Amino acid sequence: MERFPYYDRLSPETQSLIDEYAKEVQMPKGMELFMQGDTCPEILFLTEGSVRVYRMHESGQEITLYFLEPGEQCNVNLNSAFTQTPAVGTAVTESEIGGYLLPAEIVRQIYTEEAPYQQFVFELFARRLESMAGLIEDVRFKKLDHRLLDWLHEQPAREIVITHEKLASHLGTSREVISRLLKEFEHNGIVVLHRGRIELL
Repeated sequence: MERFPYYDRLSPETQSLIDEYAKEVQMPKGMELFMQGDTCPEILFLTEGSVRVYRMHESGQEITLYFLEPGEQCNVNLNSAFTQTPAVGTAVTESEIGGYLLPAEIVRQIYTEEAPYQQFVFELFARRLESMAGLIEDVRFKKLDHRLLDWLHEQPAREIVITHEKLASHLGTSREVISRLLKEFEHNGIVVLHRGRIELL
């Protein structure tokens, strides 16, 4: 827990409370941490790996809300645990992850008593709100082919290991639509398609 930026600014009593209740965890890739509609009894403090948080429509289609990275906490997880209300999305590990789980009532106590942790949570919600506003703007005002191209260019490598179905779930559309657009991109010399991967030219 010492890796989190606010930890050193917490009172010794709160640090002792965290050390007493924090449960260190390691989880494999592809594990669901909680599902849309669950009420979260614990809160994850992520130190290693990546977690995808997505919303599922009744049709079965998904759209990625955001990715949780080391040093962050999940807003959906926090909101559900703090308010004892159903989670508005599902969280699944994108890689092997490491971190700590704390009971919701302990985290609520820390939030009430510790200004450094309050500031961390406010900043986290502010970043997520900005991210959500950008997502809504993209969905509302950008054509899907532009969103897809933007997503491809945002990836750190020129060779992207991903299925068309997974890519469709990130962008909130169907696999068939993504496959058609990628075929058009390939025809126009933007990408080369391989089984389970996309090469960006």
